[in-house]
Amino acid sequence: MSKRLTKCLAVIMLMSVFFTACSSTNETLQYEADPQMETTITVGYGDTESFDFFYGNLFSAKYPNIDVKITNNVDEPDVFLLGFDEYGEYLDEGKLYDLNNVITDEAFKLEGMNQGVIDILRQRGRGKLYGLPPYFSNRALFYNKDLFDKYNIPYPTDGMTWEEVLQLAKRFPIEDGVSGLYTRSLGDLLGDMLEAKGLEKINTKDMKVTVNTDSFKELFETILDANKSQALNIFEQDGFDKNDPFITGQSAMFFGYYTYLNNNIYWVKQERGEDFNLNWDVVTAPVDESNREATPYFFYPAIFAVNAKAQNVQAAWEFVKFVNGEEFAKIKSRTTTNNIPTRTDYVYNPEGKRMESFYSNLKMNRTLMSHSYYDNIPNNFGSVFNGIVESELKAAAVGVKSIDEALVSIEERGQQQLDKQLAEKSKKEDK
Repeated sequence: MSKRLTKCLAVIMLMSVFFTACSSTNETLQYEADPQMETTITVGYGDTESFDFFYGNLFSAKYPNIDVKITNNVDEPDVFLLGFDEYGEYLDEGKLYDLNNVITDEAFKLEGMNQGVIDILRQRGRGKLYGLPPYFSNRALFYNKDLFDKYNIPYPTDGMTWEEVLQLAKRFPIEDGVSGLYTRSLGDLLGDMLEAKGLEKINTKDMKVTVNTDSFKELFETILDANKSQALNIFEQDGFDKNDPFITGQSAMFFGYYTYLNNNIYWVKQERGEDFNLNWDVVTAPVDESNREATPYFFYPAIFAVNAKAQNVQAAWEFVKFVNGEEFAKIKSRTTTNNIPTRTDYVYNPEGKRMESFYSNLKMNRTLMSHSYYDNIPNNFGSVFNGIVESELKAAAVGVKSIDEALVSIEERGQQQLDKQLAEKSKKEDK
C-alpha cells in the first residue's frame, strides 16, 4: 500500500473516531473521583510515531483528557505491551493488574472477542484475565481455485496433514509450468512440518542436538520425494518482490501467515487493479494426524496489560479497553491489517473469502506449554542451525549425500555450533 494512501486512510479513520466521540454525550472519561480530571498514562512501546499511527491518534481523539506518553522503560509503564512469554512471566511475578476487577462495563462486550484467543490467556492466568490482545496471528493454506478447476483436482480441505497436502501438490502437471506448492526453501517446509508434529531439534535436558531419528528421517523422505517429483516451487524472496509463484499463478498453493494478504495479495491487487485476477481462497493450516483440530502456528503479536502498580488504573484500563473494543475494531475493519482482529466479526474481507480458516482451529494445547525450552538456547543458534539444515537438505536433494548421512552431519555440525555458542554465552554471563 502506498504511503500516500496509507496516510489518507489514517486521516479518514481518525476523523471517523473524532466525529463519533463528538456526537456522544459520554465522551469524557468517568473517573471514580473528579470526572473532569486530566491525567497522564505511560505505555511501553517501541516508538511514538508507530504508536500514534496504530493506536495513539485514535485514542486521543476519543479521550483528549488523557495524555499518553511512550516509554522504553520496561518496568515503569502504566500499560504494558507484551508477547505471550512475557505475559506469563509478568503474571507470575505479580506485575499485572487483574482485569476481572474492571471488566464490568457491558458496553465493552468481552464476549464479542474470539473466545479461543481469550481462553488461552485465561488458562495462563489460572482462570483470570490480566491482558487483552487486539490482534493475533495464525497461518492458513492459500490455494488458487482456477488452477484446481483447470486440472480437475479437488480443493484442499480443513484439517489436512502435511503429507496429504504434498500428495495433492503432486497432482499438478509440471510440464505445464505449474507446481503444486510454493515454498521459500526446503528448510522452511521442514520447519513447518516439524511444528505441526511438535518435534524439537534440541534435547534441552543435556543440550544435545537430536535429529538423527526415525521421525526426522521420515520427514526428510517426504520432503525430498515431493521435491523430486517437482511438486514444489522453491522461490527465495528478497523481501521486496511481491510477485511470487502463487501470485503469478505458477503454484497452486502457498502456506502463509495472515500478513501475506496485506503484504502480497492486496498489495499487488492495488498496484495492478483489474489486471490482477487471482481467484484464491484459504483452508486451515496443515495439522498432525494425531490432532487434526489444533494449530501450532498461532501467536500473539501484542497483549496490552495494566501495570499492577499503575498510578491511575482507571485511565490505564480505558486505553486497554479502547484498543480492544468494538469501536476500534470496526474502524480498523475498513482497511487491511497485518494481523487478525481478535474481534473476528470485523475481519477485513471485501471478497467474502473463508477467513474463518485463520481462527476456527485455535485449540492451542501447545501454546500453554512451558517456554523455558528456549531460555537456555543462544539467540543466534536458530539462524545458524537453519542454514546447516538447508545445506544438508540440498545435498541430499541432489544426491551428494544420503538422508542418513545428511542427518548425521546436521547433528555433528549443529552440536559444534551449539557448544560454541553456549561457551560464548557463558563467558558473557560471567563478566
